[in-house]
Amino acid sequence: MTNSHIIAYQNIPEPFLTFSPEDDDHINIHPLKGLIEYGPYNQKLIENVFNTIRVATIGPEGTKDIITDLIGRLNTKHAPQERKTYLIDFPGFSNVFRKNIAISDNIHIEISREQEKEILNSEKPHKKLSDIFSNLIPKIYSNIYDFDILFIYLPEHWQSTFECKIDNEFDLHDFLKALCVGYNIPTQIIREEKSLKYKCQCSVMWHLGIAAYSKITGVPWKLAKMPSDTAYIGMSYALRNQEEKSKFVTCCSQVFDAEGSGLEFVAYETNNFHLGDNDNPYLTKEEIRKVMGRCLSIYQERNSGKPPKNIVIHKSTDFKEEEIDGCYDALKACERIELVQLQQNVPWKGIKIDAKQQVANYPCQRGTILQLDDSLLLWTQGDIVLSKDGGHFYKEGRGIPGPIILNRYAGHGSWYESAYSILGLTKMNWNSDSLYDRLPVTLEFAQKLARTIKRIPELEARPYQYRFFM
Repeated sequence: MTNSHIIAYQNIPEPFLTFSPEDDDHINIHPLKGLIEYGPYNQKLIENVFNTIRVATIGPEGTKDIITDLIGRLNTKHAPQERKTYLIDFPGFSNVFRKNIAISDNIHIEISREQEKEILNSEKPHKKLSDIFSNLIPKIYSNIYDFDILFIYLPEHWQSTFECKIDNEFDLHDFLKALCVGYNIPTQIIREEKSLKYKCQCSVMWHLGIAAYSKITGVPWKLAKMPSDTAYIGMSYALRNQEEKSKFVTCCSQVFDAEGSGLEFVAYETNNFHLGDNDNPYLTKEEIRKVMGRCLSIYQERNSGKPPKNIVIHKSTDFKEEEIDGCYDALKACERIELVQLQQNVPWKGIKIDAKQQVANYPCQRGTILQLDDSLLLWTQGDIVLSKDGGHFYKEGRGIPGPIILNRYAGHGSWYESAYSILGLTKMNWNSDSLYDRLPVTLEFAQKLARTIKRIPELEARPYQYRFFM
């Protein structure tokens, strides 16, 4: 074995989040502390529209009382029972979000015990339940102006209805999201074992509070100090009708603005594609030009017709020559285009060595980057110092964090800015109480919609607001 010398690593500072469109100093790296100190980003913009968030319910008998009790918990204080180096006290929904949340007066539908027995005793319980929901959701929709969000309660004894691997990989969660998005109904799915029975109710309330606020067009936070006039797009593909001669590919793209706020999904279906390595699909030049054209129009609709100066596209597979050409063709109005592949499964690991030349007590720092020829290793997991007294936080808790590798197919200049934006976008999942995810939200949500559309053939391929799929 021979020793090799590689270029010295760098550390990217933890990106700040902003909690105000007006005050530049309303920032924090910790999303929960920022919400406590400043409140959510767009609290002033929606305070007159949603003074009280009204919750409708659907589920088995007793659901209204169960959700009423849950909202009661959401309005009270909770102390953390886990992740105590990160999680902080939850002081009640109105104290965090400067807004009330309450059960709706009369928008509640309950599935009878007789129907429950029919569901659970049928040969395909998931199909029976999905048919019942398909009939009940339109009834909820007829009262759409009397509630703001629908809580769907799924008890633990309905476990047999949640998934079916042999039936087009049926997933009840995805089915319900796809069903309700057709009626523009924001939903929060409440699983008994993951919400009501979870040991740390503080974590549940943070998660539930942030998600509920975000789904009614709330913006809890954005990224601070990001390059202006930039759009970020995450792309993911899903093959449909794989067992048939006529195959289709759905290309799902999620568009984000410069501060990491999600705009809309683009779902585009075509049979004009190729299969590359490991049967990964990729689009022809003409097809990807259409997809990028739709993404650009979504951004322009939100920005008075002005195109972004810079556009960054993330994908988990490589960019083929046709895709590169199609992107450049569609995005001529942009001054700078960057195409970056993000790969998770890489053999690299990083161990931190302390001043005594010994293995440190904590892993390498989150935000560590290391350049390898034309690629870059980026540690989106790792140690973070969250307090001034030097307290350490490692979200994963154990093990050696592995990096993701970035391969750039278009664009030039320093890797630093690309890595910094990706690190920031790992903090933009509003459906979580976590400090970060391993992947940026661009890819997380594009992949999520691709999986959903693959499982739900009836879901129309068109633009969607991403809050409906959270």
